[in-house]
Amino acid sequence: MREGSFRSWRSLGAALAVLSCSAFLAAADTKTASTAEHWEISGDLSEACTCNVPCSCNFGQGPSPHHFCWSLFSVDIQNGHYGSVSLDGLRLAGAHGNQSRVWYIDDHATPQQAEALKAIATHIDPNAKHWERAHIVQEVGEKGNKLQIGDQGGFEADYIIGKDGKTPVVVQNNTSWNIPKSVKGKTKFLRYRDAFGNKFDMAATNSNQGKFDWTDETKEYF
Repeated sequence: MREGSFRSWRSLGAALAVLSCSAFLAAADTKTASTAEHWEISGDLSEACTCNVPCSCNFGQGPSPHHFCWSLFSVDIQNGHYGSVSLDGLRLAGAHGNQSRVWYIDDHATPQQAEALKAIATHIDPNAKHWERAHIVQEVGEKGNKLQIGDQGGFEADYIIGKDGKTPVVVQNNTSWNIPKSVKGKTKFLRYRDAFGNKFDMAATNSNQGKFDWTDETKEYF
């Protein structure tokens, strides 16, 4: 074969290789897009933070009385799914501390459910750095709420009762959490410590309790 013909065939082979690689990447992108799962979760959100009552962050202001607002929270998923994976009865909790953000996957979740919960949390909070499995106890009562995340910590709060002496104070459409109505509470204690350097121990701080209804198409969660 003449040298010119050999070069032509080699050039053609290189071009075909590039086209083949491009097609493969395009197919991979299409596969990734097509396997993105639709999810929906709804239930109770319980939260407490290190701010005064009421947390000024809930009203579009900066933290008070400190320059920071660290929080513990949990969502009790009463109805939910990730694709075909049911998430009913599971909980997903988080801690936003002075060092990092940590998410906790319900220790009752199966491996498939755990992956689904992690995918949802990653969508909700792209800045999450650490993931742990934990036993999550979240209690919502008529007079207050509680949360315990494994051995790391938790809080207990009493709802703030309004002027009528029997009905909790409710804030609509607060600026921190995407819940239509948040029952305001005051913590008896708020304690947390983990292996990543996050630590706080306070009392008489802010708490929120409310119903959430989120999907993968929700524009903002907190």
